[in-house]
Amino acid sequence: MYKKFSLKNEQDIEDLLKGCAFYGTGGGGEVSAGRTSLLDCLSQNLNLALLDPDDIKGDALYCCPFFMGSIAPKTAESLREMETLGYLERQYFLEEILMGAVRTLEEVTGETVEGLFIAEPGGSNAGCCMAAAYKMGIPVIDGDPAGRAIPEMTQGLPAIRGMDFLPAAYFDAWGNKNATLQATNTKAAERIGKFLSEAAYGEMAEAAYLMTGKELKTILVPRTLSKAYQVGRAMREAEDVLTAAAEAADGKVVGRGVIQRLEARDQGGYYWGTYEVQGDDGRIYKVWFKNENHILWIDNRPAVTSPDLISLIDLGEKEPLLNSHLENGKHVGIVVTPAYDFYHEEKSIESFGPRYFGFDFDYIPFTEVKL
Repeated sequence: MYKKFSLKNEQDIEDLLKGCAFYGTGGGGEVSAGRTSLLDCLSQNLNLALLDPDDIKGDALYCCPFFMGSIAPKTAESLREMETLGYLERQYFLEEILMGAVRTLEEVTGETVEGLFIAEPGGSNAGCCMAAAYKMGIPVIDGDPAGRAIPEMTQGLPAIRGMDFLPAAYFDAWGNKNATLQATNTKAAERIGKFLSEAAYGEMAEAAYLMTGKELKTILVPRTLSKAYQVGRAMREAEDVLTAAAEAADGKVVGRGVIQRLEARDQGGYYWGTYEVQGDDGRIYKVWFKNENHILWIDNRPAVTSPDLISLIDLGEKEPLLNSHLENGKHVGIVVTPAYDFYHEEKSIESFGPRYFGFDFDYIPFTEVKL
């Protein structure tokens, strides 16, 4: 089925984006953005197919375009600042920004990009990237280099495996374009990109990791988009959406409850915060996030951490809940899912475990998680 996977109608698009939002673990971009882009492609009768990883051409050049910036809602102050800069009406939207970043990368390198791969499953970082490929007339791969949404480039498999990120090209909604040709390391490149995204008020795309198909196959988590589609479809068809999501994703249901004590801030190009869930079972669940959810405590006991996945589902809407839509009083369910195998290696945990984020406890292997 994978070699012929394609989105045929609006329901297919909804199922895919629902699953992508689940694997976005609170981040990954707005579902509405991905929906707008993919529906536009559907209306143009474009072929919304995914290229199976087995069919990647070894000598072709691929790159990864993605949105860069905080997912925090814009404040009144930032809106006033945008007005003073003349950022009143966006010149470029959604996949146009991604396409601009890819074209800028081609301009900088003198190379021709022959296909795209998403940075992470998520509402916009998957859906809009797919739409960019369709409108450019090039394939998009059924897979990504993380298997989940991640806040930093250092946490993707290319960085963990030591692959070169640069050159990187940037293009924003206002038509500004830039490039980074050299940086001290991946963390420095990430910081530069975040500063540029702050200058664009979060409405910027980046294109990087230009590589051959042979190289791409070594850092790809295969068939994550078709897997997301399966999870989204299972959620839609089920009466108990929480159990359906957990079973389809090979995860576990943690519990259900009501969000309370939400505290969040927008800083350094990331959306940071914590919230509690007053469990229907009497327990207190606490989550810490940096764009995505990364630490889950149960009654003050560290229970689950990144690299494993912590996903919330709005039980009223029966949809995965993004951290940009968190509200006190929402009735939610929590599902945890194991990360892809390579994230359980020591180097991966060093880059993405709780100590990396400054917490004083170790990663708990998913097989040892006690719920």
